[in-house]
Amino acid sequence: MLYGKWRPRGFEEVVGQDHVVETLRNALVTDKVAHAYLFAGPRGTGKTTTARILAKAVNCTTRVSGEPCNACPSCDAINRGAALDLIEMDAASNRGIDDVRELRDKIAFAPSDLERKVYLLDEVHMLTTGAFNALLKTLEEPPPHAIFILATTELHEIPATITSRCQRFDFRRIPIEAMVERLRFIAGEEGYSFPEEGLLAIAREARGALRDAITLLEQIASMYGNSPSTDDVLESLGLVRDERTEKLAGAIADRDLGAALEIAREVAGDGLDIARFTREAIDTLRERLLVAARERTPDVGVLTTAVAELAAADFRRDPGSPVPLEVACAAAVLGPAQPAAAPAAAAANGQPARGGQQAQRRPRGRRRDPASESREDRFLRELYQRCRMTQPALAAWLNDSCKVLAMDGDELRLGFYHPIHMNKIASDGRTLVEQKAEELLKRPVTLAVERIERTAPASRPAKGGHLAAAAREMGAKPVESPEPPPPPPPPEGGAGWPRAVVATGTCVAEAAAANVAGAAPRPGSSPRPRPCSSARRKSLPPRLSRALPAAAPCASP
Repeated sequence: MLYGKWRPRGFEEVVGQDHVVETLRNALVTDKVAHAYLFAGPRGTGKTTTARILAKAVNCTTRVSGEPCNACPSCDAINRGAALDLIEMDAASNRGIDDVRELRDKIAFAPSDLERKVYLLDEVHMLTTGAFNALLKTLEEPPPHAIFILATTELHEIPATITSRCQRFDFRRIPIEAMVERLRFIAGEEGYSFPEEGLLAIAREARGALRDAITLLEQIASMYGNSPSTDDVLESLGLVRDERTEKLAGAIADRDLGAALEIAREVAGDGLDIARFTREAIDTLRERLLVAARERTPDVGVLTTAVAELAAADFRRDPGSPVPLEVACAAAVLGPAQPAAAPAAAAANGQPARGGQQAQRRPRGRRRDPASESREDRFLRELYQRCRMTQPALAAWLNDSCKVLAMDGDELRLGFYHPIHMNKIASDGRTLVEQKAEELLKRPVTLAVERIERTAPASRPAKGGHLAAAAREMGAKPVESPEPPPPPPPPEGGAGWPRAVVATGTCVAEAAAANVAGAAPRPGSSPRPRPCSSARRKSLPPRLSRALPAAAPCASP
């Protein structure tokens, strides 16, 4: 593998970590090497490589200015992987307390072939809690001949008791320019002929990991030969040329939703990685946003929304689907979301026309149709977005909690609905608001705040709650339901009376209370129920009560 062949052998070959290299080199020159180091950072940034170089430099007998000579027996043994006193342990595989206890028991023994023992624990965050606890005392007071170097990609998972006992070095992602320079050097030494645009694409795809970049370089050379073209590099990486990302960024900036969706459809139809294309589009939009922010153009708002929407696109459920990108493009282009169309013309009977588009409630937040926004609302929205980019916590007090009362002169007067919002902006956010307002208005302004009341709605919603109100918004008209007329009095002979009452021949109230149904008639009972008193009438359902004739009290007890 090329990354193993071209692994740095000295501090001067380490790429993009000058802050770490200089500190370690100075410690070696002044003979102030610590007993424990913690190297933290993303993968492929040189943590393990730097640890091995440090192990060589500590044991080198002829080092110059902190650099190992790579010629003495100690350096040669470490380069060949034959040094017995450089103990490399993968904490992901040896993560238990027994492994750490074994290490702790052997650390007391003197070095065999080197001057000092160096313990390199890679992926140390994988150790168990018990293993960390077993390592604490040894890490705090190791023998004079031992040095610990811990490497991790997940610094937040390292206990504070471990971090406090080590000198911590944070490895950064390697800049693209430094990676391109290193790739160019390796390609020249290996006899490859890569175009500059291809090397730049590889460096961007590696995202700060030089090891990944060297692996991609070797893979592309194996696939297309020693002289691949730019198209070969882009095709092997599953990338697209900048024209499509530029076109997508331009369509979003111009609010051309049709063009943006067409580009997304083409990318999906070509079988390209949609998530990767979206990341490229985000980078392109970000570059445009930086230019727009520097030049203070009106595109800052839409570009900020576009970057946020595309960055929030979730491709985890279906990585090959263009739907997340299409939804993100729609949200970015529509920007502040457009209000729903008016309901279709009502039919003659007052009901909304069949198939007519129904109005939708505007989502919460400050999303409005830019064409229908007033000058003050548009200014307040832009002011909120700019403040949010600098201090999101303070900007929250401007979100849907105030309105612009005056902005034409040298005074910006804001009215707040709640006193706590007004006091927060007046005390903590005045400088920020004035600064961002001056950027938008291109003139110095002074902020003034005052308390205002929300405008009450013209009329309270009609009876029926929010569902009825939503129905009225869609064109529905309430229809009063008149109370049905009472049934006619029953004919002679019991016809029309409840069957249970006729069958039993009892008082209607008594029959209703007993809830008899289909009971056999009593011996000697009449087919018609006896009249019922007003007292019993009250206990009957209204339908039965209205149907009863007014008569004397019944004979039922």
